[in-house]
Amino acid sequence: MPQPAMRQVATPPASGVLGPQLRRLRQARRLTLDALAEAVGLDKGFLSRLERGQKAPSVATLLRLAASLGVPVAELLGESLPQDAVRVTRAAGRRRSAPGAAGHGLETLTEGRTPLAGFIIHLSTGFAEDGPHAHAGEELLYVLSGRVELAFADRSLMLASGDAVEFAGHLPHRLRRIGAEPAAVLVAVAQR
Repeated sequence: MPQPAMRQVATPPASGVLGPQLRRLRQARRLTLDALAEAVGLDKGFLSRLERGQKAPSVATLLRLAASLGVPVAELLGESLPQDAVRVTRAAGRRRSAPGAAGHGLETLTEGRTPLAGFIIHLSTGFAEDGPHAHAGEELLYVLSGRVELAFADRSLMLASGDAVEFAGHLPHRLRRIGAEPAAVLVAVAQR
């Protein structure tokens, strides 16, 4: 008599914020998967699957993870936020640089060690003398006012107020104001 086919039931991935929160906390403490797994007494592969949301921990594992990371269990589960999870830079506290040789001024919108850096650049008419610029991560430019030229090795883009452009930061690029009207550009750089 033939055996009935075995029906496999897929285990749904663990839901919630535990995985991303666990990874963020581990990386903020500069711990490798190996180091945290050893501290908590877990298999590195299991810890990796927890971070990817493919496994759900037991209560005992949650308690050990929270203790090793120095946070309450509620923070691991996204029920409370660490102090630095939301950062505000008040307009009055914003750092502003004086215009440099090319006349560009800079205002910082973000502070501290985060993977996102934000600025407002007030542009003069000339390209910055120290350009072109290149850096790690992805860049987003949004023209707040005026008209600007964004120049790459093989092309230039003319952008007006309300225009936005995104590109890989490692591409050498230069920015300048076009015309007599003041120009300001919001720049956000996401580091990887």
